[in-house]
Amino acid sequence: MTIQAVLFDLDNTLTHREKSIFAYSQALAKTFEQLLLDVDLARITSIIHRIDNGGYPKKELLTHPSIGASVAYALMNELNWKEQPKLDDLTAFWFNQFGEHAVEMSGARELLTSLKEKGYKLAVVSNGGHQTRLNILNGLGLSQFFDEIISSEWVGVSKPDPEIFIKTSQRLGVKVEHCLFVGDHPINDIQGAKNAGMNAIFIEGFHQPEMKIEHKIQHLNELWKFI
Repeated sequence: MTIQAVLFDLDNTLTHREKSIFAYSQALAKTFEQLLLDVDLARITSIIHRIDNGGYPKKELLTHPSIGASVAYALMNELNWKEQPKLDDLTAFWFNQFGEHAVEMSGARELLTSLKEKGYKLAVVSNGGHQTRLNILNGLGLSQFFDEIISSEWVGVSKPDPEIFIKTSQRLGVKVEHCLFVGDHPINDIQGAKNAGMNAIFIEGFHQPEMKIEHKIQHLNELWKFI
């Protein structure tokens, strides 16, 4: 089947979540170092990883409606502060700075550039807040490549519900069977896209699938063999 559009998940597909958290932790440590009794970068990173859980937070660890506010609350209560910052200030730092410190997945820019030059329609389909998705893509400098940036907040439905994939294909003006979805999560990305009628490629290394997945890659530059 001829592929006319390529759709991407965001975390651990276009941006490397773990590397992004480390870069963000460095920025936070530098910004708030005068308020801390000691700057423990490893502890800051560990706290954020525990709450964030690779972008798939456990409900029992979310103290607030958003990951950012829950991370801020944990940092506020678990770090050694000389002068404890306000929760709102730490939360705002996440929303203002996490995208600015996003780290691109290896090969992402090169792949997107080539796909765009060859005339493929491109989209991002990601669960989460819409402005946060835009902040990350803008921080990566990749937003200009996409014809559509679709978030679960914006359309009111989350992956793996097939509706979010179908709505994206409709906005692109491309039939679902001519769309290829690329993502790292076996259920939210791969099963969701396939249930919508799309072709799907699984990026290995971040989530262990419990079912057999036929089409897999370990690096974005391997995508060409499926197009």
